[in-house]
Amino acid sequence: MAFQPPSNVVVVGGGIVGASLAWHLAHETNVTVVAEHPGGVATPNSFAWVNAAYDNPKFYYDFRVRSMKRWAEIAEEMPGGLPLHWGGSVTWSMPPDELEKYEKQHQAWGYDIVRVNRTEIGEIEPGFEAEYVPEWGLFAGGEGTLEASVAAQQLLDHAVEYMGAKVVVNTVEGFVKSDAADDGSTKATGVLTKDGKQILGDHVVLAGGLGSVQLLATEGITLPVNGRQGMLINTKPVSEKLLNTVINSDQLHVRHTVDEGRIRAGADYTGGDPGDNPQGDADALFEKVQAALVGGDDLEYDYYTIGTRPDPEDGIPILGATGLEGLTVAVMHSGVTNAAIVGDLLTKQIMTGVSDPALVDFQLDRFSKEQ
Repeated sequence: MAFQPPSNVVVVGGGIVGASLAWHLAHETNVTVVAEHPGGVATPNSFAWVNAAYDNPKFYYDFRVRSMKRWAEIAEEMPGGLPLHWGGSVTWSMPPDELEKYEKQHQAWGYDIVRVNRTEIGEIEPGFEAEYVPEWGLFAGGEGTLEASVAAQQLLDHAVEYMGAKVVVNTVEGFVKSDAADDGSTKATGVLTKDGKQILGDHVVLAGGLGSVQLLATEGITLPVNGRQGMLINTKPVSEKLLNTVINSDQLHVRHTVDEGRIRAGADYTGGDPGDNPQGDADALFEKVQAALVGGDDLEYDYYTIGTRPDPEDGIPILGATGLEGLTVAVMHSGVTNAAIVGDLLTKQIMTGVSDPALVDFQLDRFSKEQ
């Protein structure tokens, strides 16, 4: 049978990945987003650094760079843009030998990354206290930050207002299936919600983060993804911009948010383990921020968040076929960096039946092939 593009697609999940998928798909077909929390669960608690990252295989580095470029394109296409800031990053979060490896590897791959000494770091980030700056670090000029929950809502709103997409606030508990062929196989044709409703479509995309594990388990499909908690602290908004870049230091991971002007920080780039005394840990982290920033004593603590990020077991996104016809999955960390290209490439795959060569390394079946 000739390939038929779906005329109705159901997207499960309203975080940055689901929102990007919905926005891209809505350009091509009818879309219904089903999400318990439009804007996401993990997304609002993300540090939201858009970068190529370190210690990834070349194919994943290339993928992330493509997504960074796609974010810039989407920001141009969106009315009013996105809360996206390309300020670069300064890194000294690892031992010198590892830092040098990072530098050489990414320069060889063509990445915009250079070594900067203490004086140059001070010129890039005059708001960071000199006593906390090492002899040298790395500056990646093409990296940025995205206020991810705001961007997710913008993408959803734009898809609804201008492209006719629908958003249903509900919890998905399973899938609607129908016969797909004479051989008795079945196809996903919608989702079942907590209140017993059926929301039908010709294709379903599962972008529910950690919740995707339980949903696929209802179909006997194992999704090798674990939850990893991370704490971030936020100051009250400040009127003066204190940081120009993302600072990825050995003791602190900190940036200035674009939308509200807060200082957001974690103990490391993943956010840091919240431990058994989260408020005490948050207070201690805030004290580090105050000490590290020029004028830090004037900062006021506001709140902390603890987010649970979905981590595939091998650290690589899981994208594409699930084993149930008509059901695509998209789960990863970091969703903020990757969401733009994931939405673009999976939309093309779903709507044309043709997969971009880059997606071959992200298939779910790679885990069964390893056994």
